[in-house]
Amino acid sequence: MFTTAKRLAAVGLAGILTCGLTACGGDSAESDGSTIKIGFVGSLTGPLAPSGKVSLAGLQAGAKYVEEHYPGSKVEILQRDTKGEPTAAVAATRALAQEDVTALYYTTEAFAPVQDVLNQVEVPASTAGGIGPIIDDVGDSKRYKYAFSTGAGTSGEASVIPLLDYAAAAGTKVSMLDDSSAFNTSQAELTATIAAEQYPQLELTRQSFPSTASDVTAQLNKLRDTGSPSIIVWAYGSPLVAVMSSLNKVGWSPQMSGVLGMGDPATAELIPAAMKDTVAAGPMAKTFVSSQPGAAPSGITAEFVKNFLEVQGKTEFNALDTVGAISFDWVLLVHEAASKAGSGDPNTVKEQLVSGDPYEGANGTYTFGPDQRIGIDADQLATFLPAQPCTNGTCVSAAVPATS
Repeated sequence: MFTTAKRLAAVGLAGILTCGLTACGGDSAESDGSTIKIGFVGSLTGPLAPSGKVSLAGLQAGAKYVEEHYPGSKVEILQRDTKGEPTAAVAATRALAQEDVTALYYTTEAFAPVQDVLNQVEVPASTAGGIGPIIDDVGDSKRYKYAFSTGAGTSGEASVIPLLDYAAAAGTKVSMLDDSSAFNTSQAELTATIAAEQYPQLELTRQSFPSTASDVTAQLNKLRDTGSPSIIVWAYGSPLVAVMSSLNKVGWSPQMSGVLGMGDPATAELIPAAMKDTVAAGPMAKTFVSSQPGAAPSGITAEFVKNFLEVQGKTEFNALDTVGAISFDWVLLVHEAASKAGSGDPNTVKEQLVSGDPYEGANGTYTFGPDQRIGIDADQLATFLPAQPCTNGTCVSAAVPATS
């Protein structure tokens, strides 16, 4: 069993780690015993690689932040490339558990397939939207006990309501388009449920398409024919590019709301000219959003932007880069939980995380509980305009249009 070896190792680590994280007694920066290992599992090659690379860079930026602000502490990031194959995440999880990681981080598509293995190896793990398909089964009183999300508005009700509010402002007919991936299908189903329960005035029409499709004009034409003035799109990466390209072909310019991935420069440049002021994306943490173009973030958020750009070797920040803050914050939370607990043992860290204590990150304030595993609330979120640049690390907010 992995857990036996891990716990034995943690016994020796605990005393050293306490000093390492608090910089007590001597030059602890030179102590290997103060190192926390965090594993990354996700797509670094293949069609989902852009998001995976951003997530990995966020972990690396988080490690840099910890080592800069807590002398003597070290965070080692171990990475495994799944090449976009969700089943590859299972073997990667077992391999990293053997290397005594304190915590793990996954890209969206890799998270659901590993949950039973996480229960076996007993390592807390975080993701962005990957918690969406399994959220009803997450928690200490439920099936999946080691799942967390530091995603700011990427899953659950808080991720849907801002998009529905934006769409509903255009009229009582709303279209919805989603691809066949587990995350986007679950988000579309959740949207339909919330719309039926909380927006009885809306007439919601849905179309779906295979995530491998390069053209979705047929689905868009059917939605346009309903007379809907707005559309909610659940797709990211290559499928979202297909949606944008198809909108240009169809010549339909509805008011649109959709995922954070709309801020990817490769996608944003495809937004039809007539829609550039009416496409809202997100939700995004308010720490990255301002009504003043060119505003700069502050505090931990500003330090994330600085470290992230340095890790990436870039000078310009874009909306998709905020995905890096989700993994960045996981490093900060794991480090703080280990510091409070005086141990890098995965189970000890997990119990500290669900204690109800607040944790500060670039996205805002997180609070978890035994069955509360999405730490950011809706009041810390906003939508933004993906067609506008995120100058200095802050994106331009998208206001809900006034009802005519």
